[in-house]
Amino acid sequence: MTPITEVEGRRLALSNLDKVLYPASGFTKGEVLHYYATIADVLLPHLRDRPVSFLRYPDGPDGQVFFTKNVPPGTPEWVTTAEVPRSEGPARMVLVQDLASLMWAANLVTEFHTPQWVVQEAEAADRIVFDLDPGSPATVVECCEVALWLRERLAADGIEAYAKTSGSKGLHL
Repeated sequence: MTPITEVEGRRLALSNLDKVLYPASGFTKGEVLHYYATIADVLLPHLRDRPVSFLRYPDGPDGQVFFTKNVPPGTPEWVTTAEVPRSEGPARMVLVQDLASLMWAANLVTEFHTPQWVVQEAEAADRIVFDLDPGSPATVVECCEVALWLRERLAADGIEAYAKTSGSKGLHL
């Protein structure tokens, strides 16, 4: 039986909570949902008003992997969506605006991908991401050194930069 929970007055069906999503650590989908709920106050400002693409792997990390860009079938009516310009024509995409929609989306997916612009101003990026990945001969240590140098250089131009991990091996600034 699929557990039902209530988040901000919205009823959510949560599925496969014991499914291991990260085999090396044994981290389960239920633990991922708990993590997202715990960090929601910090995460939501980075998602708000940005259309979200989902990286999904319904059979776990060793199964089929695919992106979902359009609003998935069965999306609750209370989840905010918006028409978004794309090269192949406009599409309707999800906007993760609150804790309830974050928990709904996290129950479907493993990763969220957002553009560098908000839906109200799709023609103007409001942030830039430097993707620093190790590769021979550079290690993650050199990536960190580059990030520190780049952060100082950007600060000299009045731009505040923040580092975050990026997937399995690198970092974003």
